[in-house]
Amino acid sequence: MATTPFSRCIMILLLLAILPLFPKAQEQILPFENSHFDTIEGFSVHYRTWNGDLEKPAGKVFFVHGFAGSTICFRNLYDTLASLGYTVVAADIPGAGYSSRSLDFNQSHSHRARFLWKLLDRIDDEGRYDHNDRNDRDDRDNRGNAGNDGNGGNDGNGSWILVGHSMGGGAAEAMAILHPEQTKGLLLIAGTIFRKTNNMNRNTMFMMRQKQVKNFMVSYADRNLLTYKRFYKLLKSAYGRLPDSTEVMRYLIPLETEGSAEALINIYVNNREKETLDARTLTEVPVMAIWGTKDKWVSLRTSRINFGVFPKFELVKIKGAGHMPMETHVQQFIPPFLEFLTGR
Repeated sequence: MATTPFSRCIMILLLLAILPLFPKAQEQILPFENSHFDTIEGFSVHYRTWNGDLEKPAGKVFFVHGFAGSTICFRNLYDTLASLGYTVVAADIPGAGYSSRSLDFNQSHSHRARFLWKLLDRIDDEGRYDHNDRNDRDDRDNRGNAGNDGNGGNDGNGSWILVGHSMGGGAAEAMAILHPEQTKGLLLIAGTIFRKTNNMNRNTMFMMRQKQVKNFMVSYADRNLLTYKRFYKLLKSAYGRLPDSTEVMRYLIPLETEGSAEALINIYVNNREKETLDARTLTEVPVMAIWGTKDKWVSLRTSRINFGVFPKFELVKIKGAGHMPMETHVQQFIPPFLEFLTGR
């Protein structure tokens, strides 16, 4: 049927009227000005970088956060390290921060460690500190190393100083065990230290994997954990003091991402170790642990039993600090931290 100028005009007007109903392609919003996103093993991972373009940095430092944390946990340390010429990378483990909420991600120490080395492998080998929206290339990542050139560890600019807080301490320790030749030092901040990687209590894991139990826990976490009031109480306990609203929201905003409650529960459901890692193999890697004397979350007293596994070990206690000394006692935290970085 032939169309007239009038009918064509009506069709154009109708098209313009319904266009807003179609979803628009949106650009990925970066949480921070130095945010980057990559895809590793099919999982989206968010990370941040400082001084990524330095040819000869003073050193390279990688931060791994703990339970329900994100890159925000170490916010009081980044600028100091950057001003001293260090290259710094901090990542959100999938399930936390601004990374993927996929429940297929294995949260075991050994898998987290291999996953994070793949991320550092890309950053190291490809110089990708300043690019976003990259395609996944798992065929090269299946090497499972961090750009190892066979020269051994502690080679200054070629190795990483791994820093892990709380649950992230286990991931950082596993990273050091997997690739000591790429690890200049391991710093554990109230970390979950292990002698050998092993699964959680089997009965607990079995119960958590039952659909009804899991659904109950997810519902409970969504209603009771991921709220301002509850997170205020959690931070009060972790800090050992009253948090302000800004501090609470820094943690809570990333957890408003859909699927966060399921992802938190998934840490206790999908965490079967793929391999056994033995901390006694860390014979040449310097290890420092920084602990608050009033930590109620990861007790210094009960953690001491594992300190002896590291041949090169130093303990620094921060008087009066709770579980987050890098946030609450920055002035006391930075001096021993910097001494460890420089090897003094």
